[in-house]
Amino acid sequence: MVRWLPVRWVLLGLCAAVAGVGIGLAVSGGPLPWSPGGGRVLPPARARVYESVDACLLTGPQGLSDPAAAQAWAGMEAASRATSARVSYLAVTGPATLAAAEPFAGSLLVQGCKVIVASGAAERAAALAEAGQFGSVRFVVTGPAAGSPPNVTALTFTPSGLTASVASAVEAGVHAAGG
Repeated sequence: MVRWLPVRWVLLGLCAAVAGVGIGLAVSGGPLPWSPGGGRVLPPARARVYESVDACLLTGPQGLSDPAAAQAWAGMEAASRATSARVSYLAVTGPATLAAAEPFAGSLLVQGCKVIVASGAAERAAALAEAGQFGSVRFVVTGPAAGSPPNVTALTFTPSGLTASVASAVEAGVHAAGG
């Protein structure tokens, strides 16, 4: 004799099967019939992909609070947005002398900076001292640089500032370094 199941058991089993299929699709990332477009919409990526070129700013002890260094940094950030080069800065500690600035310039070179911007008299002197030995690195200095090697770009502080000049010089240096 055939025995029939009560209707509520059949409906309960059918609901469980539908729920299992819906949960399986949601977990697997498959399209859900009630989702707009039939699939998930992911948010835009927030990570930034950088070139393999580093541009570094060497500042005096005041760091970015120095007006010339702040404008140089703004130019470097603009160049980074235009080229996807990584930018960083390092403030020299101690007295404002060539002897105090040279180790900091050396650390930027060891770090792999392909473009070095020097803001300040001692930092400029340290960059100019290293420029002759590192011809593949582009140096950008604020202030005079008479008799400097060809890999040095000297910029003067004008009433309109340094930002655009530094951005242009850093972009050129990044492109010359392959970025």
